[in-house]
Amino acid sequence: MHARLSRSVLILCLSTVPAFAQDTPDTIAPDIGSRVVEGYVTPALTRFRETSGALSEALEKACSGTPEDDLNAVHAGFANTLSAFAHVSVLRFGPLVAENRFERIFFWPDPRGVTLRQVQGLLASEEPLPDDLTSQSVALQGLPALDYVLFGAGGDALPTDARRCAYAEAISANIADLAAELEEAWAEGTSFRAAFTAPAADRDPYRSSAEVAGEIVKAAGTALEFARNAELLPALGKTVEKARGKRAPFWRSGQTFAFAAAQIEGVQKLIAAAGFVDGPSDLVNTYGHGMDFDLSHAREAVLAVETAPEEAFSEEPDRGRISYATIAMEGAKHTLNGELSGALGLVMGFNALDGD
Repeated sequence: MHARLSRSVLILCLSTVPAFAQDTPDTIAPDIGSRVVEGYVTPALTRFRETSGALSEALEKACSGTPEDDLNAVHAGFANTLSAFAHVSVLRFGPLVAENRFERIFFWPDPRGVTLRQVQGLLASEEPLPDDLTSQSVALQGLPALDYVLFGAGGDALPTDARRCAYAEAISANIADLAAELEEAWAEGTSFRAAFTAPAADRDPYRSSAEVAGEIVKAAGTALEFARNAELLPALGKTVEKARGKRAPFWRSGQTFAFAAAQIEGVQKLIAAAGFVDGPSDLVNTYGHGMDFDLSHAREAVLAVETAPEEAFSEEPDRGRISYATIAMEGAKHTLNGELSGALGLVMGFNALDGD
C-alpha cells in the first residue's frame, strides 16, 4: 500500500499536466507569477532561511555547554523550522524538486523505517561521522533524521553526547544550506524566476501566465494530497484497530499536527497570492472562497487535537478531528482540480490519487 502511495504521489507530481488554450484566459491575473513570488514565495523562503539558520546557531550553542535553556532553544528552533518548511514544501516544483532538495529536507513517506535504521546505525557506529552529509543517503540529511536525533532515545542527553551533537549540527547546517540554495534559485535575475514572473514563448519552463497558473494549481493540489495521503491517513488507518500514530511524521517531537496545519495554511496563502480568492474573476473567487472555507476548518481541526500524535490517531475525540480534517482537505482538492480549474480555463490531467 505504501509503495503504491509513493508511486502515486510521484505520478501526481509529474503527470498532472495542465492543457491550455493559446491565449491566457481573462480569469487569470496577467501578473500572477509576480504576485505569487512577492506575496508568497519570497517571504516563505526568507523565513525558512532565517529559522533554519537560527536552529543551527542554537544547536552550536547547546553543544558547547549544558544549560537546559539552550536545549529548549533548540527544540523551539526545530518547531519554527518545521513551520517555515511546511510553507516552502507547498512549492513542490522548480528549485525544490531539483537536485532532490525536497527529499534531502523531508524524506517522506518512509514506510520501511529507512531513516530510523540509518540514523540509529550512524549514532551507534564507532566510525567517524561523514565529512559531507550531501554525499550520504537522503534519509540521513533532513528534518525527519533531526527529529529522531533531538527527540528520539537519548535526545535529552544531547549537550553531553559529542557524537549526537556533531551529527545534529551537521544536519542543521545541511538544512540551512539547502534553504539558502532555494532562496538563491528563486532570486531576481535567475532564469527560473524570469520565466515564472514574465513567461514568454521563448522562455522555459513557462510560456504563458496560464502555464504559471497551472503550475500553482498543481502545486496546491499536490501539497494537499501529500499531507492527507502520505502523512495523516497512514497513521489514521481505516479502523481504530489499524491506527498507528507512529506512522505520522514528527510524532517524536509532537509536531505532527502543527506541521500539517502549517501546510494547509501554506496552500491557503498560495491560492490567495495567486488571485484565486480576490482576483479578477468573481467566479474563480467564489470557488477560491469555498476552498479557503474547507481548508480553514481542516486547519482548525488538526490544531484542536489535544493528545500526543502517537495516541491521537486512535483516541476519540481526536481521531474524529483528524478524520474530519482529511475529508475537508479532500473537498478542497476536488474544488481546486474541478470547479476552480475550470473557471480559470485550465484542463487538469488525471490525478493518480483520486479515489484512493
